[in-house]
This record gives sequence, C-alpha cells and structure tokens, in this order.
Amino acid sequence: MKFSILLFSLLSILPAHADIVIGVAGPMTGPSAIFGAQMLHGAQLALDDINAAGGISGERMVLQTADDGCDNRTAETVAQDLISKHVAVVIGHFCSNPSLAAAKFYETSGIPMIAPSASLPALTEAGLWNVVRIGARDDAQGEFAALRVAAEFPTGVVAVLSDGAAAHAAQANRFTANLGKAPALTLTFKPDAPDFTALVAQLKASKIDVVYFACEASDAGRIAADLEKTVLFGSDALLSDQYWEKAGDAGEGTHVSFSADPQTSRDAKAVISALKLQGFDANGATLPSYAAVQLFAVAAKGAGAGNGRAVAATLRSGKPLPTILGPLAFDAKGDVQPPRFVWYQWHNGGYAAESN
Repeated sequence: MKFSILLFSLLSILPAHADIVIGVAGPMTGPSAIFGAQMLHGAQLALDDINAAGGISGERMVLQTADDGCDNRTAETVAQDLISKHVAVVIGHFCSNPSLAAAKFYETSGIPMIAPSASLPALTEAGLWNVVRIGARDDAQGEFAALRVAAEFPTGVVAVLSDGAAAHAAQANRFTANLGKAPALTLTFKPDAPDFTALVAQLKASKIDVVYFACEASDAGRIAADLEKTVLFGSDALLSDQYWEKAGDAGEGTHVSFSADPQTSRDAKAVISALKLQGFDANGATLPSYAAVQLFAVAAKGAGAGNGRAVAATLRSGKPLPTILGPLAFDAKGDVQPPRFVWYQWHNGGYAAESN
C-alpha cells in the first residue's frame, strides 16, 4: 500500500504531456473552399503519419482549423482565436493578404506560420521573424526568366514591359536586377490602354529581340499581336486564354513561367496514393500543406514545439530539411530557396510544359 501511494505521488508531480496543437487556417467555406479543403486533407494526413511514427519527441499533434474565407479582417479574427487555443504553429493562410494580416498577430504571440501557397512578396518583406513560405514569391518569376534570357540571348536587345501594378512592377524589377545588363527599354504602360501603337513603335525602333511581359494576359496579347520576330517571355499571368485570343499567331512560342507541380516530386508518391485511397486528389495546396507539417515536426524536434522563435530560426537557417517535396531550404526572410518554377509554352492556341 505504501509503495502504491508513493508511486501515485511521484506520477502526480511528473509533467503532463499535452497535445501539440497545429492550426490550419484558410478558406474552409465560400468560393475558395476547395483550397481550404486541400490544406486540411494534406495537413491531417501529415499529422496522422507523424503521430503514428511517435509524434514529436513522443508528443501527439492535434489539428485545429480556422476559416478565414480569404478575407483580411476575418483572418485577423481567426488568428486571435487560434492564439487563444495555444497553437504551436499555423499552417496557412492560403490567400496572400490574409496571410500577411494574420502573421502579425502570430508574431506578437511567438507563433511561427508556414504558408503553403501565399505568393505576395510583402509577406516576407514585412520584417516578421515568424513567417516561412513553401511556394515561391511572385516576383521570383522575374529572376527565373532573367537568368534564362541572359543565358540564351547574351547579346540580345531586351525590353521589359510592365503595367505598373505592384506585383507586376516587382517582377519587372527582379527581372532587370538579374539580367546581367541594362535592358534596352524599360516601359510602364497603363492597363487596358485604348491603343498601344506608340509603345509598339518604340519596340520596333529599338530593334528589340526579346520582350519580358509583367502585365495581364489581355494587354500582353494585344502588344504581342503587333510584334514580329521577337521572342516573348512572361509570368504565369499569361497562362490565360485571353492571351491567345488577343495575340493570335503572334503568341506562338511565348515562354511562360509557372510554379512546379508538387505532384511531380518522387518523394510524394506514397502520400498521393494514400490520399487517393481516402478519395482525395493531391492538387493545389494539398502536398505543400503536408510538407508544412513535416517542416514544423522536424524543426520542433530540435528546437522544442513550444519555442516558436527557435522553430522559425531553424526553418530559416538555410539548411535543407526533408519533406515529401524533397529537401526544402529557406533564407533569412523565410522564402524558399531556390524557388521552383517550370516553363510552359504557347503553341497553336494552347500551352504545355516545355520538355527539358
């Protein structure tokens, strides 16, 4: 009896292992609900797999969802709710501006945030210590294109065209900064301008060989339609039927950058199969959300699940960490390095991935 009482007393003073709460925040309802569902399916399967393998240092993870509807104010509200539920990390948000709005609240509360898809450059330019994003930032497409143009057209006469929108201006600036030489022309035009005759005349007078479009598909198509013998590049905004509708045959061969499909990762095959058995596809944010939970688990094993700053510092150390998307590394701002893009090309009214 005395032994039993002593054992009970010892057990009662040992620290209890609480579950590690993982927040998943995104559009769970509304027009973008499909993306919230993708996040949820990916994160839940990751939790199940990691828990089955022993959790994080023996501690089990549980999921707490939050619906922001891709709305900034709602994102702030759900962020405060997740904070009150003592989440150790937030996987999310899906949309860029709500991600930025919520991240500031998480930072104040010492909580890291791993964004599967948010691509707004401002998210990692805001000086927040807690943010990591798996998807490449929008303006990184400009650098990706510049490196190709510099390699394939070292003596080419290059023009950069932007409609001045914040995201497009950032792409144009990143392209210019990484081209290795000053473009012959850098022009900013008004979106949906009634006429591009003067702009096209400038391009022709300068004998431009290569044009980089940082604008919407319709405007790029209208400009392209009047160009001849010019190699055309652009961001994923040009992967729209509007581009070909406006450009016609002049759009033939246009090179367009786009984020690499996570489903092409060899390390993701088992997870894709497991999702199919559950009746789910591995589209969109599904696999990045799985990888986000993996990243947290790896960082938390060394830093401690409750030490948000240490977890974020581990993630942003530049050291590659294992995930189903392959090893992922992040710079000091929280951007994935290197960003993963592929090339698509317009041909005969449609577009397809370029062969390597």
